[in-house]
Amino acid sequence: MIDACMFFDEVSSDFEEAVDLSSRAGVHCIELRGGIWGKQVQDATDNDVARMKEVMDRYGTRVTCIGSPVGKCDLYDEDEYQQHLRWFERMCELAHAFGTQVIRGFPFWNPNTKREARYDESVPRPDFGEVLPLIAEKLTPIVRRAEQEDVYFCFESEVSTCSGSCHEIARIIEAAGGSEHLGAAWDVNNGASHGEHPLREGYPQIRGRVRHVHVKPNRYMNIETVGDWEDVSYEKVLQTLIADGYEGSASVEHWGSRWLMLEGARQVVELLTMIQGA
Repeated sequence: MIDACMFFDEVSSDFEEAVDLSSRAGVHCIELRGGIWGKQVQDATDNDVARMKEVMDRYGTRVTCIGSPVGKCDLYDEDEYQQHLRWFERMCELAHAFGTQVIRGFPFWNPNTKREARYDESVPRPDFGEVLPLIAEKLTPIVRRAEQEDVYFCFESEVSTCSGSCHEIARIIEAAGGSEHLGAAWDVNNGASHGEHPLREGYPQIRGRVRHVHVKPNRYMNIETVGDWEDVSYEKVLQTLIADGYEGSASVEHWGSRWLMLEGARQVVELLTMIQGA
């Protein structure tokens, strides 16, 4: 069973308002990143957790993914790296507190990007022959903690980082030892915009590793196609995942505004209801 989910911070910075509006759109699963009464997930206190749980209990909502920033850091900045290791400890605590095993993360910024142009898709991809050994070394403590804490550290396909595509995610997981506690938070549109056909080329690289999925709109603000790939719809993507036994969430992200996010949520809920008959 796939559940509709969303980044609630793109609906409101007030957590309860976001839960209320999203529930009305039929979404009862959260990818927790921000919107914690103005805070980001890495800054959430135990009191914030208790307050969130009280709100979620009233609305019948739950957290299915910790949308952490872990790994969006400079591969060569040791101080920043140590901060992200500390954040990962906190992400594990939050995962346990909310009853999820899924922690979204990243395998470092693409070292070819500059701070002011992180998301420039024209920037060359990293030289994996050069950076993979260091990436693997620096992921080692995270992998060990994920195994000890029984959580999944899941790389998002994100062009600004070293995992711009499913192919790159697969290479990084292999280089990091292939632990079953490493997975993919498959941002289908991101990989597709990187030139990777979502189903023919992307998904086979991460089959069996997908723990979470992001759903973004095409240029027409719908999910009838994945980006500009006219032969791939989110219906096909989700049906493929269901056939392979996927039971995670499909999380709505980056639709452009609060009301467009809620429209995206309704589209995803409608599609999942049609596919799953529930």
